[in-house]
Amino acid sequence: MTVYCERFIRKPEIKLASALFALLAVLLFTGNKAEAHMNTIGYSNITVDGSSVAYELYLDPQEINQWVDYQSDGVFIIDPGAKPRKEGEAGWAKADMDRLIADHLAVSSGRQTVQGKIGEVLIQEKENKPSARILIDYNFSQPVEKLDIQYDFFFEDLDPQHQNFSTIHTANGDIETVFHQNHRTVTYALAEGADAGTVTTEVKLPRWAVTLFDYVWLGMEHIWSGYDHLLFVLALILLKQRLRNYFVILTAFTVGHSITIALSALEVIHLPSSIVEPLIALSIAYVAVENIWFKRMEWRWVIALAFGLIHGFGFAEVLRGALGDGYILPLFSFNLGVEIGQIAVLAVVLPLLVYAGRLQWYRSAAYGLSGLITLVGMYWFIERIWF
Repeated sequence: MTVYCERFIRKPEIKLASALFALLAVLLFTGNKAEAHMNTIGYSNITVDGSSVAYELYLDPQEINQWVDYQSDGVFIIDPGAKPRKEGEAGWAKADMDRLIADHLAVSSGRQTVQGKIGEVLIQEKENKPSARILIDYNFSQPVEKLDIQYDFFFEDLDPQHQNFSTIHTANGDIETVFHQNHRTVTYALAEGADAGTVTTEVKLPRWAVTLFDYVWLGMEHIWSGYDHLLFVLALILLKQRLRNYFVILTAFTVGHSITIALSALEVIHLPSSIVEPLIALSIAYVAVENIWFKRMEWRWVIALAFGLIHGFGFAEVLRGALGDGYILPLFSFNLGVEIGQIAVLAVVLPLLVYAGRLQWYRSAAYGLSGLITLVGMYWFIERIWF
């Protein structure tokens, strides 16, 4: 009996089955409530005009509330949804806002750093959500020749995954960048000279390269943390098929979500997340049921295309309100990042599935995995409707 068990455990197909189940477990249980599409998001609209910098900052009001409570060790929470004091005026004390900005945002021109003057703070609707709009003016003694921005909101004390989509308007052109935990500083040379028009993060780059890198990386992170998207792709390719069919299906999915990423991010078409998220979960369950009930998948690329359109709205949610006039490069870069991230995952999963498809037991295992995926998809569907 001992010899038999040892041989059974050493069989490569048993190891492969374990790897596939482990992969599924990672997809199912790593995420928080099965949707990692959104962390707290802010926006910055920064305009450089001579010796002044006008900084229009948007932050999540609830995150500001938490920060104020965190600093005061109190439990008093201001409800930004309550009746506004004066046409949407926020209720935070001026001292709280002064400290919030001073602790988390620094704007300088070369070696000169000045204290920002905070103007009105209003609660406004932005992308169908309440947002705190904070106007800050920085006035320097000389025209700004080298702009330095240090953005540190909430990374250390509240939300390491916080992101801020920023557009910097200068006489030399606009810069689109994303502040996040690993990218907190930007230095932009405005004056004429060898470095004019370059942006420094770790190295000096032209402004288009900074935008390209930031949004490609954002797209990659988005697909890697989008556990429901990855589970949908796994369900699409789980059954044994010709190699050509895999690529046709995946291409159709890519075309579908690329279309709606562009349309939704540019606010041409918008579906609220309360509709999109349950539909994404339902798409996972539907494809998994197909795996169980249908033996031939000639038209699966049509399903991939149709549901790709739905998934695109989920991908694009993070970009809504983030794109300025120069939207082409950020939009292309984000989409490219999504595809790179998806290809990286498929480069690991697809060879395993192709190999496993040659094994006698694979169809039974695929049915079992499809059944599990169906249950998970329906659980997410119910959760996103009722909670």
